[in-house]
Amino acid sequence: MADIKYNDLEEGSTVTPFSTFFWAAWKDDWDTAEAQFADELEWIMMPNNQIRKGKENVIPFLKASKYASQKEPEVILNTACKEWGIWEYWNIGTITEDIVEFAKQSNWPFPDDISSIVSKKYKVPVCFIYHINVNGKIDLLRE
Repeated sequence: MADIKYNDLEEGSTVTPFSTFFWAAWKDDWDTAEAQFADELEWIMMPNNQIRKGKENVIPFLKASKYASQKEPEVILNTACKEWGIWEYWNIGTITEDIVEFAKQSNWPFPDDISSIVSKKYKVPVCFIYHINVNGKIDLLRE
């Protein structure tokens, strides 16, 4: 498997399509971020297996999620071969009223009374497995 690229975990890495997307979105370079996705992108989300199809449905969701809370990502794994890739990171941040509202609107399961967790820190491992089409664009992504 000579074409696998391993573990460029540095902020700003462009070694894989997902790291290019992630760090571009992190810096609000949405043109570069969006360019990593095929128009017919299908994103299967955690924790409720919600499916978003097409860049026109995915990009607004991603922008809303980015701005809902302060996050401090820590990359664990960044690897891809010609057709498949894996991006794994610690999603670290602080629970805010904005992220609670975002979660409710996204139909994520949430406790009825969340007031006790607002302002608490969280650290959640997240793993994305994605498919790269013949044009080098991500066309399927599963959290």
